[in-house]
Amino acid sequence: MLTQDDHAAIGLVLEEIYTLGDLDDFVVTAMKLLPPLIGSDKASYNEVDYAERRMMTVIDSPFAQRRYHEKQLVFESIMNQNPLIEHYSNVLDGPRRISDFLTVEQWRSTGIYQAYYGDIEGDYQIAVALPIDRTTIVAFAFNRTVSDFDDRQLEILTILQPHLTQAYKNARQHTRLGRHLRRSKQVLETMGAAWMDLDENRVIVTAMPGSVAILETFFDQSFSVGDRLPPALDRWVVQSRGQALQAGAVDPMVVSTEAGRLILRLLPPGKTGDTSLMMERFLAAASPEPLEKLGLTSRQAEVLYWICQGKSNAEIAVILKVAVRTVVFHVSRILEALGASNRTEAANLAVPHLMTRG
Repeated sequence: MLTQDDHAAIGLVLEEIYTLGDLDDFVVTAMKLLPPLIGSDKASYNEVDYAERRMMTVIDSPFAQRRYHEKQLVFESIMNQNPLIEHYSNVLDGPRRISDFLTVEQWRSTGIYQAYYGDIEGDYQIAVALPIDRTTIVAFAFNRTVSDFDDRQLEILTILQPHLTQAYKNARQHTRLGRHLRRSKQVLETMGAAWMDLDENRVIVTAMPGSVAILETFFDQSFSVGDRLPPALDRWVVQSRGQALQAGAVDPMVVSTEAGRLILRLLPPGKTGDTSLMMERFLAAASPEPLEKLGLTSRQAEVLYWICQGKSNAEIAVILKVAVRTVVFHVSRILEALGASNRTEAANLAVPHLMTRG
């Protein structure tokens, strides 16, 4: 029977794991919070592909982790000798102990105990599997040396199991969305495009790196996150929102200046009135030569010029008739020379020089 303190401790664990928005953070935090709650000597997070006999495990003991890496091939070949792995490969039910299937003497006589668990003093083990899918067993396992886990630890893990499962799914979804967003940003950067998010009052709430600089270039106005859009752009957004609500399709806004051409597109507004402003910049025809003033060689200036035009490394290689690895080498030298951390930052530094007419 769990005490009031036990329920309070469980509540604190749940409060923390439900706030996590990244799968790595979920694993790290769970491995920090669960062992003291269960009272284990060692704990591990495991992903087991039983059909392929592959297993990824993270153990909170450097010695046990090193030993696992040394014995991993052997461990994977006989993993079915661990009755918990064998059981969860067939049934993803509640938490179980090795002692639910084998006596201590039987467990110590297995090949997997003699090959691995005996080295790390894993005489007793309890595990909870998360019913995520049927292809991979996701489970936390807890080991003790002196005494077995009792019904109290079994009850704690029974309470935690559905919450750990949901928190895992939440974190996995957030991680996937974050990965998708990063890839989308990379694609847009490669295309010379950017975006910013606006609230219902057309105030900039978030902005992709470089997007504010693009607007400043074409609207000759200084502003930042938290500001309203330039008047002409603001009026277009108001009109376009109305069109989007009625017809769903909105004509883009095209701004042409000496700096080049900017095409702005408005994504359909959400239920709360917020929306996103997409922008694609095309530089005015210019020579790469002004970029040499940044301390670049003529070839580096050429590469940076095409980066500013939204070309990928492969496209630049075709244009300049060189190998892609040569372009990659030039890009690394350009970033070093400009003190830039990425292509977008380098392009933002270069654009003002390309717009200089003389």
